[in-house]
Amino acid sequence: MTSGKSLFAALEPPVDAGVFLEAVPELALARGLEGSPYHHLDTLDHVLEVVRRVEEEFVEDRLGARVPAGRVGGLRLAALLHDIAKPVTRGELEGRVLFVAHDSLGAQLAGRICRRLDVPAGHTDLAVTLTALHLKIGFMQNGRTDHPPERLVRAAGPFGEELAVLSLADRLAAQGPRLKPEHIERHVTLCSDFLEGSRRLGPHPEPDYGALADALPPEAGSADAGRAAAHARLLAARGLDPETARTEAIARSASALRPFAS
Repeated sequence: MTSGKSLFAALEPPVDAGVFLEAVPELALARGLEGSPYHHLDTLDHVLEVVRRVEEEFVEDRLGARVPAGRVGGLRLAALLHDIAKPVTRGELEGRVLFVAHDSLGAQLAGRICRRLDVPAGHTDLAVTLTALHLKIGFMQNGRTDHPPERLVRAAGPFGEELAVLSLADRLAAQGPRLKPEHIERHVTLCSDFLEGSRRLGPHPEPDYGALADALPPEAGSADAGRAAAHARLLAARGLDPETARTEAIARSASALRPFAS
């Protein structure tokens, strides 16, 4: 079985898609899976294009994002996993292709994959958080959104820079027939506005993964502390007080261990 270390190595340019599919066989379900008319690639190729576009943003620097070197690996992993739930959520309604809740379900799947691959806590936290939030910047100014700008900033916490890069990469990787230049221009503006808000409301607290690990059952791994941190932050952003959010997140992570316990 491919290790997490091998996967991170394969995510460095030039990427090795064969290693991705060996490490994360769930991705194979995305091959040939068609998306909406805003997409020009099947879901697997879209994911690989998002990984490439993340690297492109590091060079072109449209947003001026400040991604710490120690988080680049986690951002690459988030790019690989952000649509992991699309194959199991695809549906159609009145001729429209929908992937209902693929972000929230994808965050759960990302956490399980990170545990299987023994991914470090910080990278797991980043992958779970960004998978849960990867659609939100595009809708944050919509009156019906569940994540208006300030709530989204709190949900992303210390990963605001990474979320902006992933969101833009995801937009640029979807070049279907319905896409217009103004759609990209608007999204660049949204990402820039989000970054400005994230920096204005920061600095954001860094998770104490050690304390979370101590609160989890002995069989828990580093990845479990990472996904507990992600869940706690997402719950707190929705209005739960921080201590209750932490308690609930620990309980969820502990519960998720049961199918994997040996």
